[in-house]
Amino acid sequence: MTFDHSSRLPLEDRETKIRQAIATELLDYWQKRYTEFIEDRDTDEQIWDDRELNPEELSENADAAYQFYKETVEMGDWGSVLAYRMEVEEEAIEIIYVVTDGDDGWLEAYDLDGNLLGAARRYIELLAWKNVEDVRGQVETGDFPPELNHQSTLWGRSEAITEE
Repeated sequence: MTFDHSSRLPLEDRETKIRQAIATELLDYWQKRYTEFIEDRDTDEQIWDDRELNPEELSENADAAYQFYKETVEMGDWGSVLAYRMEVEEEAIEIIYVVTDGDDGWLEAYDLDGNLLGAARRYIELLAWKNVEDVRGQVETGDFPPELNHQSTLWGRSEAITEE
């Protein structure tokens, strides 16, 4: 078993906690957006607005991820890439958050030493964590991994309220 010396947790436990914290933040954010949608309200609030990071402040590996998505998605003019810093159990992490012109995107998380903590394909609030090569490969294809079920998003659930 590999241990993370900064937190003294097994590395797998640390990554799991961080991934769960990110998933919870995404769900909370999109739950608020869904409630606004149902109530016919709209705000311009973006996820992690207060934690946006200047890309020049990123660790080397997080910057490489940022540049990859900037060159493939943003320069291709079909989405945008943002960098954020958030705290998970008193540990600062960097998040590369990619949004397409639709509802999907990608996410990569790194610690401040540049160690990859997770890479995911994203659809609204849903995340499918995979190895970084597979996740980045889906930028080229636009494919979703099979476990990323579009119908399980807040907007895809059968109990979703629609206008008549």
